[in-house]
Amino acid sequence: MPKTANSDRLLKPARFSTADLSSQDRFDAWREKLRDVADLEPNSAKSLTRPVELATWDLGAIAVCQEKNPGAKFKRDTQAVRRALADHWYLYLLKSGSNCTIAGDRKAAGNASERFGQIGFYSLGQACHGEMNDIETLMVFIPRDLFAKDAAAIDKLNNSILQSPLASLLSDYLLALERQLAHVKQDDAPGIAKATEAMLSACLVPGSRSLGEARDGVVMGLGERARRIVRAELANPRLSPSTLASGLGVSRSLLYRLFEPHGGVAAYIRNYRLAQACRALSNPNETRRIAQIALSVGFISPQEFSRAFRAQYGCSPSDARADRIPLMAAGRAGGEGGRSLDIFLRMT
Repeated sequence: MPKTANSDRLLKPARFSTADLSSQDRFDAWREKLRDVADLEPNSAKSLTRPVELATWDLGAIAVCQEKNPGAKFKRDTQAVRRALADHWYLYLLKSGSNCTIAGDRKAAGNASERFGQIGFYSLGQACHGEMNDIETLMVFIPRDLFAKDAAAIDKLNNSILQSPLASLLSDYLLALERQLAHVKQDDAPGIAKATEAMLSACLVPGSRSLGEARDGVVMGLGERARRIVRAELANPRLSPSTLASGLGVSRSLLYRLFEPHGGVAAYIRNYRLAQACRALSNPNETRRIAQIALSVGFISPQEFSRAFRAQYGCSPSDARADRIPLMAAGRAGGEGGRSLDIFLRMT
């Protein structure tokens, strides 16, 4: 069988580094690069001046990232969660340094440096804050749609350290995968993604079928169905709480309870539309006019979209699009790599 053009080509990571930037610009470039994950603040002089290295292997369905950083305080507040409406979970496998994540007033993950190879599990859809120091870590970012049917069960793991024999096996697998990443060929990426997905499923949702039968799981599952309807009907300007309740076959009172954490059903729909528009404006490959983007996410007029966008993000849609140019230039990006982490999070 003849070889394809990619059969011998290695899968190159997208690399980001602040090493080539002046010391006064390093932290700002890092903060901008990770703003879809958390808001960063310096916690020491070294966090302002030492370089950061980030490599992202785009496997299609998931992204695997290596990061080395000097440390920082991080925060993802409720307002940021509502604004971004991120659909990703992520695993955080600590290799060195220390990391402490706090959800609300509860210390959720504790000090993740207690043991090499521990895996923390987090959701970009949940608020948290904490601090990291002299970090070397391996992260896996997982689009929520990859495990949509089990999302209600997986959400219960948020802000925790995975502690089970299966979690230990997953840690060993990820460390072995990391050692092989430099030798992976492009044609091997889909198979590796499938194998990793199977390992994640075994660890995150063991016995998920029985969990799904519980009452709270059913209610949370309705939230996932509602979210899929919103995504499918996003371009429909007539999408409303009433049509969503009808599509789900539930009462409006139950629907309101489902979306109360998001500020209500109408707020969720509006914020989801704005978040998808913001993703499009942040995408360097997006060539549609702003008016076309507004129409594609369900806004009736460009003026209505512009007012709502400015109220949500504090800038105009055109300013948001222009603001992405410095981000793409900051740091050093590997020309042969796949999607960088920030682009992966906005496009999956």
